[in-house]
Amino acid sequence: MIINFTGVSGSRVAYLASKEIKNYNSTLIVVSSGLVADRLREDISFFVPDISVQALPEKEDFHFLYEARDKDELVRRIRGMESLAGTSHDVVIVPISALLPPVDEKAHFLKYRRMLRLGDEVDPDELKNFLVQAGYEYNSVTSAPGEFSGRGDIIDVYSPSMENPVRIEFFDTEIDSLRTFDSVSQRSVESISQFQIVPAVEFMPEPEAVEKALVRIEKEYRKRIDELKEQREKENLKDGRIERYEEELGRVREMFRNRTNLPIFSEYISYFDVPETRMWNYMDNGLVLVYDPARIGEAIPEYQDKDSFLRMYRECENIRITTPFPERIEGVDRLDEIQNIESRPVAPFNGQLQMLASSVKGYLKKGYEVHLVSSTEERGARLREYLDEGGIHGNLLYDTGNLSAGLILEEERLCYISENDIFPGQKKALRRKKKKSPSIDFSDLQKGDYVVHEVHGIGRFEGIKTLETDGEAKDYLKIHYAGSDVLYIPTEQLDIIQRYIGNEGNAPRLSKLSGGEWRRTRDRVRKSVMEIAEDLVKLYAEREAAGGYAFSKDTVWQREFEDDFPYTETEDQLQAIAEIKEDMEKPLPMDRLLCGDVGYGKTEVAARAIFKCISEGRQAVLLAPTTLLADQHYHTLKARFEKFPFEIEMLSRFRTDAEQTKIIEKLKKGTLDLVIGTHRVLSDDVKYKDLGLLVIDEEQRFGVKHKEKIKMLRKNIDVLTLSATPIPRTLNMSLTGIKNISTIEEPPQDRLPVQTYVTPEDETLIQEVIERELNRNGQVFVIYNRIKGIRKVAETIQELVPQARVGVGHGRLDERSLENVMVDFVEHRTDVLVSTTIIETGIDIPNANTIIILDADRMGLSQLYQLRGRVGRSDTLAYAYLTYKPEKVLTEIARKRLAAIREFTEFGAGFKLAMRDLELRGAGNVLGEAQHGHIEGIGYELYCKEIERAVSRLKGEDVTESRSESTLEFNVPARIPKQYIGDETLKLQAYKKIAQIETEEDADDVMEEMMDRYGDMPEVMVNLIRIAEIRSASERLGIEILKQLGNRVQITFYETNRITAYGLVMATQALGKKLTIQSGKIPSLSLFVGTNDVLKQVLTLLRILQKKEPEEQKEELR
Repeated sequence: MIINFTGVSGSRVAYLASKEIKNYNSTLIVVSSGLVADRLREDISFFVPDISVQALPEKEDFHFLYEARDKDELVRRIRGMESLAGTSHDVVIVPISALLPPVDEKAHFLKYRRMLRLGDEVDPDELKNFLVQAGYEYNSVTSAPGEFSGRGDIIDVYSPSMENPVRIEFFDTEIDSLRTFDSVSQRSVESISQFQIVPAVEFMPEPEAVEKALVRIEKEYRKRIDELKEQREKENLKDGRIERYEEELGRVREMFRNRTNLPIFSEYISYFDVPETRMWNYMDNGLVLVYDPARIGEAIPEYQDKDSFLRMYRECENIRITTPFPERIEGVDRLDEIQNIESRPVAPFNGQLQMLASSVKGYLKKGYEVHLVSSTEERGARLREYLDEGGIHGNLLYDTGNLSAGLILEEERLCYISENDIFPGQKKALRRKKKKSPSIDFSDLQKGDYVVHEVHGIGRFEGIKTLETDGEAKDYLKIHYAGSDVLYIPTEQLDIIQRYIGNEGNAPRLSKLSGGEWRRTRDRVRKSVMEIAEDLVKLYAEREAAGGYAFSKDTVWQREFEDDFPYTETEDQLQAIAEIKEDMEKPLPMDRLLCGDVGYGKTEVAARAIFKCISEGRQAVLLAPTTLLADQHYHTLKARFEKFPFEIEMLSRFRTDAEQTKIIEKLKKGTLDLVIGTHRVLSDDVKYKDLGLLVIDEEQRFGVKHKEKIKMLRKNIDVLTLSATPIPRTLNMSLTGIKNISTIEEPPQDRLPVQTYVTPEDETLIQEVIERELNRNGQVFVIYNRIKGIRKVAETIQELVPQARVGVGHGRLDERSLENVMVDFVEHRTDVLVSTTIIETGIDIPNANTIIILDADRMGLSQLYQLRGRVGRSDTLAYAYLTYKPEKVLTEIARKRLAAIREFTEFGAGFKLAMRDLELRGAGNVLGEAQHGHIEGIGYELYCKEIERAVSRLKGEDVTESRSESTLEFNVPARIPKQYIGDETLKLQAYKKIAQIETEEDADDVMEEMMDRYGDMPEVMVNLIRIAEIRSASERLGIEILKQLGNRVQITFYETNRITAYGLVMATQALGKKLTIQSGKIPSLSLFVGTNDVLKQVLTLLRILQKKEPEEQKEELR
């Protein structure tokens, strides 16, 4: 039955849909674009909050052979297909470009869907085989959708149908436990009773079907190659296309036969013997709603078959078509019914609340039910208060939610007025997902990685070796040093070994084991670090002593200014704002660092601090490292402050000398409230009448001279520094009380993930990618990180896309030329910018939404992460292409790099590693560029540790310079057996966690994590954890030797130890005759342990010895 509803569009379509969907198993809504889909999803969710509504992304409008790509689109498509086949009334909104590509036959797709319940009998090996057949990939750690891993009685699965991966624990063949876990920390979150496994790819063919399809694909390639050969003979062609096709065919063969890129099968589905199937064929008793077919028809991509869309009208039983006006619908011969809906949108009120009040009054009088929709309860309460004061009551309801626009339905006497109708362009509150804490401690060591041992220096990690000592097998880390030196380091020393992170791409020099070179390097760094820490503390003390200006609490104006912000603040932004205001309201100068990625809303946080300052009549300065960045801040803030009577100016080379003189004069007199500029604002001729706040963007990019000037200013005014590089949490914590740091880790909610591909470099691909971006009036970054040859790359692009305006930027250009290149790109005078990685990172170019990175395999992961972050800063779908030279044979190193990039693309462990490298680099920035040499010398991680130690020392806290080693000798086996953790990286991670155990709580936490991730622990592993706690307690107490001799344990202390009379008395009371104390200059203890549970008994003793005497007892003794 086909019904046409006329007279509806926008949120009125959502209202109509909400009335229909509950009558059907599932609903497919066809729209023209991804933007329409997202808006409609939000509107339908408002009307039916208890039903799952998904919007699928648009489909790429050309096809090419990629090595890997991010999984976001794939996961959303699988969820959509699964929902359409279900019976839960789910709604799936699909842009036409995503609806038309053929999909797997429904029965074949659902063959790989499986429900697992607690108590089910399942053979674990059979389940693993099933997962492989369903397109899942085995990984040592499950961190992305479509992955699974297995260890002992545990199988981890990340089904695309789930928000989090699931850990399945077996008791023989019975499912004993099901629990979701966090993909970052790998720790369990909550227990569940069942979950659905769905296919991990759209189409997973059987091996024999793959061979048949390959024959057809080869035939087509051969045909093209033969045609080109003929053409070559006639026209003497030398464009390399024949070789390119040959190479591409080889890659298709490899991917198909080795199954190295499973998602690619769906791109070639037409070569398989699969009945032609589209998404609508997945529904049973489903509803299809077509939203504005005329616009859908215009949006059908050229390469797709329009007839297959029109076939939908013949194949589906229940169809609703919405059109704004009565019109002829292409492909529909006969309509069963036409319903004209008497409805209209709400006229905007443009913030005029009196007009709103009289409108509401009018509707209520006519007998309408009126709904006022606010994005938050607070805003709803404010509206209610206003209308209550005006005496407006009746059939009036206040709803909380997001509705894009209001609607009036005449027949139903129903009126919805949305927040967007009342305040056009006003912010909308977005549902906040619970934040995942990205505290990444991924010290993953791979064979061949460089490592830093705190005592022995920089070496190369060669793997874990099991060696036998005194008849006991123990694991050691084999580390290669300079020359032929090799050390076998016991795993309990893993807490003083880190992965070396220096400058990306530069291999460090290996340390010599003989001679004191490493010690001298470390002493040099320590001295420098101590100076930095002393400077920080001194500056802090000077500021405390100098005192500062205490700003007043927020005014009405401040609240108006903040309400004017057109978006909803993220939780992190609100937290940062609160911290900054608290600092400003104290009678001490503020010194706060605000870290957050570009586009995460740091400027708005700074704007609120600036408003607080200038609304009290004091002046503010925003200092930016480049003219371009200053210009961008100037325009942003000028627009943000336009409703308020403040004077704002910019001081940079974009102003003439005469204009600059005028601005400086105004600053002196105090008639200028806010000046935004480059280092020009630090010049000696610039004087301020009453400077209250200095905001510095990317301080690490200023020179030494300018930094000195900033340092002088810092002493008695409030300073807020902005940085786009994250820093490690540990450093943040250790600097507490000396340098205050706020972080914004949450991206704005309307960010679309960047569609990322890894693919061989190909001129045809580059041409199509650039042309597509230009067709949507966008711009393209092309990154080529070598100055030699960059002009040639630009010329090639100009030949491939003659209509494109191409600019070139690199580090050898002088500052002004480079800036001019950027200005041309920002102002869209050029379409394509070919540059090295030097190009400005802070600049926001929302119009640049494609980045092509050439030779991506030569770059470090954190570099790639930052480069990719240059696009995708608006609500337009952005693309990143990571390309590499398609050599015939890749070297082992290049292959490894590519594998890492592939994993990075899927937000796997490589991504987390990149984040960690970035954080550690951020630490260098916080502490000044003079440190980079020192950081190179000992690696970022040890450098951060040194800073923490120096700061703690200055705060008067206890710092153990180097460990007073305790020698432990027990007659018990202690290690991680291969059967328990087989993967070397995971084993190292576990050893590192165990080596870092300090307290009983740490030991319990590690045991809990091990049992959660790997199942019940063997006794040798429990022993290892207990020994780690014993070692830590021994070092704290100053024990030199703790040795098991038969059925006793002998304990000898160092001369300087931390043993107390109270501890000894308590131990004697608790253990009685088992404990013997031999007094003398250095006391020693002897504990009778028998043969059972030796470690447990020793732990009991050490825990008692560490107990502190209660304060009240000390008082009594006094």
